[in-house]
Amino acid sequence: MAIIETQNLTYVYSEGTPFRKVAIEDINISIEEGEFVGIIGHTGSGKSTLVQHLNGLLKPTSGTILYDGKDIHSSKEFTRSVRFNVGLCFQYPEYQLFESSVYKDIAFGPQNMGLSEEEINEHVLRAADFVGIKKEMLKKSPFDLSGGEKRRVAIAGVIAMEPKVLILDEPTAGLDPKGRDTIADMIDNYRKSTGSTVIVVSHSMEDVAKSASKVLVMNKGQVEFFTGVKEVFSNAQRLVEIGLNVPQITGILMDLKAKGYNVRTDIYSVDEAKSELLRFFKERGVL
Repeated sequence: MAIIETQNLTYVYSEGTPFRKVAIEDINISIEEGEFVGIIGHTGSGKSTLVQHLNGLLKPTSGTILYDGKDIHSSKEFTRSVRFNVGLCFQYPEYQLFESSVYKDIAFGPQNMGLSEEEINEHVLRAADFVGIKKEMLKKSPFDLSGGEKRRVAIAGVIAMEPKVLILDEPTAGLDPKGRDTIADMIDNYRKSTGSTVIVVSHSMEDVAKSASKVLVMNKGQVEFFTGVKEVFSNAQRLVEIGLNVPQITGILMDLKAKGYNVRTDIYSVDEAKSELLRFFKERGVL
């Protein structure tokens, strides 16, 4: 059974006013436990609005969101429990740090869950370990850390609740390449270690292609594709048409194809591209 499911989900901003805007419309998706789902789409496609529904932060204008088969808005108590089980980390989460120490910031979520001091400590230490925060750093003020360290602390604050579903909205935004790789690897390792479902909103096609098991493509508030990574990136031309970049390696192969070279364009990894180019050169007698 799906851990998260949406049925005809629609959300309208400023309903009943001249500024009415349909943000997402008739979204029907089903996400299984343990999946790694990447969400991509052009700016304003509804990505962030969608994920804010998945833990009850926003309430649908119409339609239903199910967690473990139950409507997340069936009662206030259930909505509250869902927010602990479906952890949401906003874009630039470091701006939400506020405590006097890294430890206290990470502990904020577990404290609100009503855990004992011993349990809170265990959750904090596990979360810190997942994101690579050393024990001596826990005593520091979060405001004394680098940008990348702050990002990891903020993500640890969500992980510390040990949610069954971890949602991250643009977790690598604004980081340098090394910082992006660190965060991306950390998220992938977290999913593999815990078996949790992970949903990541991202503008990085490379990150999505590398880690996701399924990709949800949003276009003008609706689902354009929701399928396996290979199937999505085999529609590279359509992705370009709706304003998305394809993985860089896919773009190179598309350029070669456009110039008359008989190469596949449904490739999104360097290793696959290497094999395809070797095949092409052998056929032409170059190798």
